[in-house]
Amino acid sequence: MARKRLEAFWQGEIIDRCCVGVLSPRKTSKLPKFPHLTHGPWLGGLDTLEGNQEEIEKWWTDPEQNYDRMKIWFENTYFGGEAVPATYINWGASAGCAFWGAIPDFSTKSVWFHKMIHDWESYSLDFNIKTNKYCNIILNILACYRENNDEAYFLGNPEIGNAADNLSLIRGSSDLATDLFLYPDEVKKAVDIMSDAWIEVHEQLYTICRDYNEGGDVLPWLNLWAPGKHDQIANDFSTMISTDQFKEFFFPELIKMGQWLDYATFHLDGPQCIHNHTDALLELDEIKCIQFTPGVGSPSTSSPEYIPIFKKIQAAGKNLYLLVDPQDIDTILNNLSSKGLFINTYADSQDEADEIIGKVSRLTKEKI
Repeated sequence: MARKRLEAFWQGEIIDRCCVGVLSPRKTSKLPKFPHLTHGPWLGGLDTLEGNQEEIEKWWTDPEQNYDRMKIWFENTYFGGEAVPATYINWGASAGCAFWGAIPDFSTKSVWFHKMIHDWESYSLDFNIKTNKYCNIILNILACYRENNDEAYFLGNPEIGNAADNLSLIRGSSDLATDLFLYPDEVKKAVDIMSDAWIEVHEQLYTICRDYNEGGDVLPWLNLWAPGKHDQIANDFSTMISTDQFKEFFFPELIKMGQWLDYATFHLDGPQCIHNHTDALLELDEIKCIQFTPGVGSPSTSSPEYIPIFKKIQAAGKNLYLLVDPQDIDTILNNLSSKGLFINTYADSQDEADEIIGKVSRLTKEKI
């Protein structure tokens, strides 16, 4: 039934209720509650490695260690509703920076990438999928997940990031914003080369994963499956630029990615993005679904300032994927159509998760 609901979701329809994904501890779990994927990665054991850089890097890069942690997470996590249990390689949202010469800064808190493009004249964009060290580490971790898969989970796409956000790290966001004025051709060339590489990598990822994903793809941090090539496209850097600049410099990347994908989910990050760029994004036929993250310190998803924008997104025929705190579910379902709507939330127990799913069933409605 979950697959049928998801297939209906991608058609902008519902079968019996809107899609909902709820993660919680299993009844049998003896471990502390894991952080929800949308709140950050589980860093189990890293705190004991402080000062041992070699072991810290192995924690992030060793395939067997990654698999062992993933297995623990699966065994102790309840995936309620349409939340798909999928593997996750979490080097942040811009692991692809390492494809272009940036050295990952592995720590006990995160993986970070520092500025390395100091001028466009001396920097050369060079990526080889066969020889790049960090691309192959990611592929080896994914291969370990695949080899150990006993059909208990799906294989999630590793996040490698889009050209704009990767460039904002390895060039520096302020310098990149200035480059749009001073070096427009260099930026456009870089975006074109990096987005081509994104497709090259994703073609290999889809080949590796599709037979383990019922012919589809999973966006793992959202536990979201689609019945074809599916991933996130995004541009968090767009908070720093005008909509006209966004369209000129970075829409070509979104269009290219969206045309390769069968199902493109755009990650809309924060109040500034949703207020400034939603109208322009709705013009892109390549975007099938818009996912909104309010961001730390900003009004929650159920805030009255967002509801009219959500309605506009639905009226434009786009699917809507929302991160919703449990106490805000009523507000969302009472104000939006349940057709083409996916609610992602969390619970403290498996029983509570099932209660949330029951509430969604009761409050589902096709139109407002």
